[in-house]
Amino acid sequence: MGFLATQKISKLFRIRGGVHPHDCKTLSADKAIEDLPMPSLLHIPLQQHIGAAAKPAVKRGDHVLKGQLLANSQGMISAPIHAPTSGRVVGVGHYPAHHASGLSVHTITLQPDGKDEWVELNPPVDPFALELAEIATRVAAAGIVGMGGATFPSAVKLNLRNRYQLHTLVINGAECEPYLTCDDRLMREYSAHTIDGIRIMAYALGVENIIIGIENNKPQAQAAMREAATAFPNIQVVGLPMRYPMGSEKHLVQTLTGLETPARGLTADIGIVVHNPATALAVRDALREGKPLVSRVVTVSGGAVRQPRNLRVLLGTKVQDVIDHCEGFIVEPARLISGGPMMGNLLPAT
Repeated sequence: MGFLATQKISKLFRIRGGVHPHDCKTLSADKAIEDLPMPSLLHIPLQQHIGAAAKPAVKRGDHVLKGQLLANSQGMISAPIHAPTSGRVVGVGHYPAHHASGLSVHTITLQPDGKDEWVELNPPVDPFALELAEIATRVAAAGIVGMGGATFPSAVKLNLRNRYQLHTLVINGAECEPYLTCDDRLMREYSAHTIDGIRIMAYALGVENIIIGIENNKPQAQAAMREAATAFPNIQVVGLPMRYPMGSEKHLVQTLTGLETPARGLTADIGIVVHNPATALAVRDALREGKPLVSRVVTVSGGAVRQPRNLRVLLGTKVQDVIDHCEGFIVEPARLISGGPMMGNLLPAT
């Protein structure tokens, strides 16, 4: 029997393979999200997403407000960039990428003025009173991309209802990479807002059925999300076995539904769209508060880190600023990794 969009999940389906690395999450799982202090400079890459880099809309010497457009998207697979804080544009050029290559990429350098003054935002709206296409339009304008690591422009996925017969939204709260706890903390601390964002995305997709998958080493996140979803019988929070790569969307979907994504196909081919909980929260903030994407929560962890933490970091923040706030290293690290140790990128420098 195939998966029915209305059925409650009473069992999980086995997937072949996978490994069981030590999750090392206790280093930071009990650390509440805190805001990183304002850096002295922000180096904001114009390609923070899959697809075409954004095109600068400001020039050196311009004063900008927080949330102001810095760069326009270029084409369908692209995303605009907004100012993470208020300040002066001191450079529009190239800066080494936050990537293993260390190559320079198009970058806007912003010197914060310390005021953190917002631009006038779009007025809040009731997302459920909007046309479906308008939600995707607002998500695109806010520069929201997939926050689980793929950085695919989120509005494109919200428009998949035009091409596929969709029935289910799956939220990937597996966070199966060792060390990482930022999604865990986000689901614990912002569960109601995250559920709101998830419901907005499901509405935009035209689907009723919502499944939130969370690995079983995050019981507090599971409990918080279940409580926040109590009033919505179409939302299921499902515990997942602790196995890497449970966070791979095709493995996740098969585990939850028993449906296998076609080779070289998308989960949309079987009626399912997968999003990340941090993406859902960003969608909620864009629609409910008119805020573009200017920051994200990251985990700083590892045996060499003196004070592992979960930090809300402005886009464009240097890795060194993040490490310094965590009081540096106990010992010289064997390597610095952006992302988890299984799929992250080695960094040549901070």
